[in-house]
Amino acid sequence: MIHTAFIGDLVLLSVLLDALAEQHPGARLALLTTPPGAALYRDDPRLERVFVYDKKGKDRGLPALWRLGAGLRAWRPHKLVSAHRSLRSALLARLSGAGERVGYRGATGSFLYTELRPDDRTRHETVRLRALADLEGPALPSLYTAPREAARVAGLLEKRGLERPVALAPASVWATKQWPAESFRQLACGLVRAGHPLVVLGAEGDRELCESVCRDLPGAHNLAGELGLRESCELLRQCSLALVNDSAPLHLAQAAGCPTWAFFGSTVLSFGFGPQRPRDRVFEIELDCRPCGRHGHRSCPLGTLACMKGIDPEAVLQEVLAFLEESR
Repeated sequence: MIHTAFIGDLVLLSVLLDALAEQHPGARLALLTTPPGAALYRDDPRLERVFVYDKKGKDRGLPALWRLGAGLRAWRPHKLVSAHRSLRSALLARLSGAGERVGYRGATGSFLYTELRPDDRTRHETVRLRALADLEGPALPSLYTAPREAARVAGLLEKRGLERPVALAPASVWATKQWPAESFRQLACGLVRAGHPLVVLGAEGDRELCESVCRDLPGAHNLAGELGLRESCELLRQCSLALVNDSAPLHLAQAAGCPTWAFFGSTVLSFGFGPQRPRDRVFEIELDCRPCGRHGHRSCPLGTLACMKGIDPEAVLQEVLAFLEESR
């Protein structure tokens, strides 16, 4: 398999991995992906090997592409499935030497594949991924957690005296996909007042943002930068609810089986990346300017961020408290 997109996309890729593992029991499965993707799938028992493609770093340019292709070819794959729609991925598929090369119809460089599958942008991304394996319908992602990772998370929860906390993940790569920090802060204050422990999740670069959400709140813990991706997923397995943006933590929560409540601003559910379980929830408001892009923007094109600022934190808090009470 090849997939070199964002972290959330790589979490969702697990539905294709599960499908191929079920269809080809005993087959040697491998994945070519980015460094963050390699961290997600390191030591995964479903995979025999992970090839790392640092396309924004040391593997930039055609010479590195040729070298990676040679590495794939030396592995002698019989079949290659690409879940990425870029020309680079199509070239790598061709360079792999695989006799069967499956990609999306309409992908850039689709002529380099031997078989094409539908890419229905009206369906959920998991449906599109499973179509590459000739399967229909959605599925839920799943991530492997190594015993050492599970033990570290268990120790962290025990040390901090946390049991079934609520998780907040306030960050996003894109500003227009981020519910305002002050809204997350208002929500956090209400949850703490009601006696609910909180964990705030993010990457190392999100530490200041996460601290602004939970600063001086007893029972609220800023874990930004303290956990890897799979450890974050393991932590979410122990949470009662995750409140997230349309970003990677949404998909980590889905893989963890944690009820997932998401804030959607510049993107919309019809893009196919929303939560899927019956107890999941999406907060959004209808505006003529939505959606304003498939991935979001660094700033609101209109300068208002009305799509996110219009989601009332007090209304969200009341729904969350009711859900947590029902779930006791």
